[in-house]
Amino acid sequence: MGIVGKEELAREVTAALGDWTPTQAHEQEAAFQDDLHEYLDARLNAGGGKILDSGGNFVVDRVNSDLDCDVVVSDTIGITVRQDLVADEIKRLAEQVREYQKSYTHVVVIACGSIDDDVWEQLQITYQDQHGMNNDPGSTPVMFLRRREVSYGNGKSAADYQQPADTTGESLLEMTVSAIQRRVRRLKR
Repeated sequence: MGIVGKEELAREVTAALGDWTPTQAHEQEAAFQDDLHEYLDARLNAGGGKILDSGGNFVVDRVNSDLDCDVVVSDTIGITVRQDLVADEIKRLAEQVREYQKSYTHVVVIACGSIDDDVWEQLQITYQDQHGMNNDPGSTPVMFLRRREVSYGNGKSAADYQQPADTTGESLLEMTVSAIQRRVRRLKR
């Protein structure tokens, strides 16, 4: 994927993340991460009306590793989701973001639940003057989002983007080939 494609992908993911809120107040951080993964996979691969009409070829991976972001889109955008952050955790997160930037062109940090507002604001200030690829001031390589419990369940969910079986358009063979291709891309990672 070229530089222009990565910027378009970043804009597409940013638009999708702007619409997402957790479906509920999950008890564990991993449930928030799974919620986001399911939503992004459905949204980005639903087709129609997207900046990048990839025909459902976005690879949205759910990663379970301390060294990688929690959700990764097309090996380019890393997204980490954290729950109920206290000051020490936010400070550790600052170190992790620097490491994530070595692997991804764009990094998104989403805080769910309660956080230490002062330290969170300091973390955001650290990255506010960075520009995205090609020094595009409209794109930032690190973005911070906050999801408050009062809004949980009010945004879009994966179910909003599920494709119903369309027997008039794509044949069963075409649907099967497309599904196999997506699975192979995920396995190659």
